[in-house]
Amino acid sequence: MIKLELMVNRENALDIKEALTKIGIKKILLLEVKEYDEDNVHVEGYRGSTYVVEFTTRIKLEIILNSEEQIDTALDSIARTNIDVEIQIYDISKSLTLRHSNGEGSVFSLQDEYEANLNGKKEVVKVF
Repeated sequence: MIKLELMVNRENALDIKEALTKIGIKKILLLEVKEYDEDNVHVEGYRGSTYVVEFTTRIKLEIILNSEEQIDTALDSIARTNIDVEIQIYDISKSLTLRHSNGEGSVFSLQDEYEANLNGKKEVVKVF
C-alpha cells in the first residue's frame, strides 16, 4: 500500500478533492495545517497595527492507495489540474485498526489489515 500526502493552498483543496473523487478515490483525509517557511515570513497590517506572519495555512490531503495503477491514475489526475502541489509518497507495510468490543469485560481486538489482505483471512489478536 502507498500513502500520498498532498500539500496545497486552501483555495485549491476542493479542486484536488474533486479530481481525486472523479477517478474513484472514496476516502480522503483532509487536514488544515500551519506551515512555517522562512522565505515566506512577511509583515501585514490590520487597523493601524502591524504584525509578522510566520505561519501560512495549508491543506494536507492524505490518501491510501492499493495498486500501482491507482497511484499512476491519481498522479496523472493531480497533474492535469495545473495546481501547485507538494506530493510525498510513503510505502506502508502494515495497517492496523483498533476496535473496541462490548462483549464480556473490556476486550480490544487488533486487526492486522495487511496480513488479512495477504493471506485472505483476518487474524484477530485479543488484548485483556
